[in-house]
Amino acid sequence: MSLLLPPSAHYQYFSHLFHTENLISYDQYQPLQDWDYPTLDRTRFERLFLTDISYIKDCRILDLGCHVGYLSYIAKKLGAKSIHGINVRKFPIDVANFAYQQLGMTDYTFEQGNIEDLELLEKNCKDKDTLIFTQVLEHLRNPYAIIETISKSDIKNLIFESTIFSDEGTPAVHYYSQTTESPFTVFDGDLKTAIGSCPNLAWLEMILYFFGWRIEFHVVERQFNKNWFAIQDLKNFAPQSYKSVTMLCKKFEGSSSDKSFEYQGD
Repeated sequence: MSLLLPPSAHYQYFSHLFHTENLISYDQYQPLQDWDYPTLDRTRFERLFLTDISYIKDCRILDLGCHVGYLSYIAKKLGAKSIHGINVRKFPIDVANFAYQQLGMTDYTFEQGNIEDLELLEKNCKDKDTLIFTQVLEHLRNPYAIIETISKSDIKNLIFESTIFSDEGTPAVHYYSQTTESPFTVFDGDLKTAIGSCPNLAWLEMILYFFGWRIEFHVVERQFNKNWFAIQDLKNFAPQSYKSVTMLCKKFEGSSSDKSFEYQGD
């Protein structure tokens, strides 16, 4: 039996709750007729979750920057044991909890929290098998510390996706000011301007390998379209300079969890 994504009507439902800010029951919701997953979304979701089901099946999932919890929802429908999601903004968490209840889900929790708080991050990584960490790292100010904390935890599998500045050149992290009115972007409180970080592929591969991750799958996407990308004003960087990388990583057997080195730049 082939593995399939959840019904497209469920995807619509999550989106409708968030964008209308109206938490109506699923029984009241009228999905669009003859609507299916957008091609780009379907390709992305299948790549993240259907490339290797061992990242999901019977696993305890931690979803960092979970937004409304739809990626976790896919994981749960594909056989994840449990779900725990964290998001810095409260309303997406409200949507996640409401939608999961409406769709009859079990063994899930969602909480509001800032994953740049490394104590909070360390606490939530305990007793988890797989981390969903997609399109979040580029919004954070401390990418090295985040990856270090995750790597020293119980997490064994990493479903990772991030904007990258380049897929070539010497390892580097570029910092930038991001300004937006978008509801998608994760900032503290009501701030509309913050510092984000954009590593290149060489930096990501170096840091992941150093902390004991085996990259089993990776693909670099085409450049972002500014009209699609959530951040409308990336100061100091031209939008066409951005690409996206998807990685599936597993911890090496017997890899050390106490590695560290003096890192300058975060």
